Amino acid sequence: MPDRTDSRYLVDVAYADPSALTARAALYDFQQPRIDLQAEAMRALGDIDGCTVVDVGCGDGRYVADLRGAGAHVIAVDLSEGMLDGISPPRPTAVVADAQHLPLADASVDVVLLMHMLYHVPRPALAVEEARRVLRDTGRALVAVNGVRHLSEMNAVWVPLLEEAGVRADVEDLGLVNPRVKADEARALLSAEFDTVRERTLASTVRVTDPGPVVRHAASTTGARTSPRLVDRFTAEVASRIAADGCFEVSTEVVMFVVGSS
Repeated sequence: MPDRTDSRYLVDVAYADPSALTARAALYDFQQPRIDLQAEAMRALGDIDGCTVVDVGCGDGRYVADLRGAGAHVIAVDLSEGMLDGISPPRPTAVVADAQHLPLADASVDVVLLMHMLYHVPRPALAVEEARRVLRDTGRALVAVNGVRHLSEMNAVWVPLLEEAGVRADVEDLGLVNPRVKADEARALLSAEFDTVRERTLASTVRVTDPGPVVRHAASTTGARTSPRLVDRFTAEVASRIAADGCFEVSTEVVMFVVGSS
């Protein structure tokens, strides 16, 4: 299987359109308490009225409406044209580009977003360097990565089923959580480019009494393509745990960084 940094796989399969991302995002409708990442991002950024904001690896543009509502001029950047096409109208300025080589001038923007995308970049340090390059001296960046406990209970069910199916590929590419660029690695990358690095962990729990939301998340991932019975086995295992415990609980953990130069 192609890895999670393979640009052709990302563009042609994993993120050819927003459907897989939408399936995964729906899991968080069952979060208790519910964490509104868009609202948390806006709170972290503060006043951006009149600012030029570039959302790098923007996907289906889930931050765009809030950024615009706060008065920002938004530039949406993604490797996949199919994802950009999924942004709800009115469509912002949209650019197909690699986070490692942004087609933007030095010191040309006020804010850069790198939200849940560094783990798809072959050289994450280069993406952080690019963010620093295009930011004005007074600018700031908002970065989000998965915490170490994110979806750990789901992965604990999924990974043994991969092994049971005879799949020996790297779990980094086939697990339910992309483990590249953990919080400590992100912190180190950001500290190498920015003077100030502030972080906040947002933790909650998904609780489901029906396997459906968890299964749809799993079925949208790369690993689900490795074996025709894998999703069925996963469904049965989650259903068994719900029957025994009354629900299936899954930890969610996001680490958000606000960085800038002093």
